[in-house]
Amino acid sequence: MARLQNARDATPADLIAPSPIITEPKDNQPMPMQEPIIFDRPAPRPAQPAPQPMDQDARMKALLEILNPQTPALDEAAVLDIVTRNMGATISAATTSATEQARLALSDVLEEARAIVNGAPRTLRIEIKDRITPLPAAPRHPLFDMFLTLVVCGREKHGLPVMLVGPAGSGKTTACQDAAQALGLPFFTNGALTGAHELMGYKDAAGTYHSTPFRAAFEHGGVYLMDEMDRSDPAAVLSLNSALANGFAAFPDRAEPVKAHADFIPVVAANTFGRGADRLYIGANQLDASTLDRFAVLSWDYDEALERALAGDDAWTAYVQAARAAAVDLKIRHVISPRASMSGAVMRRAGLPFDMVAESALWKGLDKEQRERITARISDRITTRAQAPIIHAIAAE
Repeated sequence: MARLQNARDATPADLIAPSPIITEPKDNQPMPMQEPIIFDRPAPRPAQPAPQPMDQDARMKALLEILNPQTPALDEAAVLDIVTRNMGATISAATTSATEQARLALSDVLEEARAIVNGAPRTLRIEIKDRITPLPAAPRHPLFDMFLTLVVCGREKHGLPVMLVGPAGSGKTTACQDAAQALGLPFFTNGALTGAHELMGYKDAAGTYHSTPFRAAFEHGGVYLMDEMDRSDPAAVLSLNSALANGFAAFPDRAEPVKAHADFIPVVAANTFGRGADRLYIGANQLDASTLDRFAVLSWDYDEALERALAGDDAWTAYVQAARAAAVDLKIRHVISPRASMSGAVMRRAGLPFDMVAESALWKGLDKEQRERITARISDRITTRAQAPIIHAIAAE
């Protein structure tokens, strides 16, 4: 049998050059088929062409592409456009700043002018059934005319007395006093009721009857204001129902009921609508529905123009009003009424420093964190104006 030389460790040149050694067959026997040649190593890869050398310009170009990939060429038109737009933005910002300063200055002037116009004293001419009553000039709430009209309507058949609902210090009591003056009637009032005796009166141990403001107005005529009705005992307020609905009431000093005078005008005032306590007025009570149904309701909010006119200190009042708006927006439970503007203005005219005025008239012990949250929302312009001391003119000797 013919054998091949072992080609396992041979180099490719060795495999090609020598021929296999074959032994002759004996006795004229046929030669067996040769076994296939198997190479354990892969065939050699064809030779690659040698790289050609680069010239100097090509090398520099390749280096620049590596260092600055995809760098576009400088577009002078684009640069000019960018500079123009940036300069335009700068000029626009400067113009806007100047315009905004002018707008703020004009806003101050208009704000003060509006306060003067809206809060200016008005002379009212009240005419009721051919009776004309001039009301002297004085600053008044813009809803006073409507309130007075509702009061007059309440005197007619099927008319309802008025319920003024508004925040503390909004001028509800003052409006009732002005209404009594306009109608030429005496004015009576009382605060929150704890019992029916504060309406109907009572007899002491000696049998002496003690009357009430309600009894005086009911029997003899006049404008009667039940103030803080939502702070009253609901059972005590129920005593008012019969008097309002029937036109007569029973009093402890006489057996027969007393008929309401033709000029008896009841008005009630409250901080809430009688449906119970809210976030600010936690002491308010829920009133009986039968009581609330007997009144025509008029919402009586703060009049900031009137507040400015009454305070007489625009810078301080603007600060108070800004603090009020911030407190409402932040839902901070702190009442900032026009009383803060008016009392603070008095303190400032007396020469007290800003911080003391703010603490006494505005903050009133408010938590420091809540105070800082409010003041953060007041503009620097308003704060600076309010902090400036009032300059008093010194008369020449």
